[in-house]
Amino acid sequence: MAVLTLLGLPLVAADKDQVRRIQERLMAPCCWQQTVAVHDSDIAKQMRTEIERMVANGESEQQIVDQFVARYGERILSEPRGAKSWWLILVPLITFTLATLGLIAFIFRHREKGAAAMTTGALPPLDDIDLE
Repeated sequence: MAVLTLLGLPLVAADKDQVRRIQERLMAPCCWQQTVAVHDSDIAKQMRTEIERMVANGESEQQIVDQFVARYGERILSEPRGAKSWWLILVPLITFTLATLGLIAFIFRHREKGAAAMTTGALPPLDDIDLE
């Protein structure tokens, strides 16, 4: 009997991990701000209980997620499916790269102006200096 109890523990832990994974994949539909795993609304609590029941009944993670998507639409997913998810990765990456390149160009441009002023020995007139 003790052996069965010991063998059953990993399954319970695996079920809890699966329940948590599913809860983190779904947004709370009351405000769409947090996942079901952490949100404290009544609907989020009901969804957590429903997810636990569905996992206990042997439904797969994909079946459970698909049922919630059918009920609430794609917006329920914390991470969009398909090509939409690429936009979440690419847009910030491209923006960061362009901003970094712009900053590098700005630094080199102003470094060259300062070096040119030092080699000629001439300082720009005070009226030309931008103090802002």
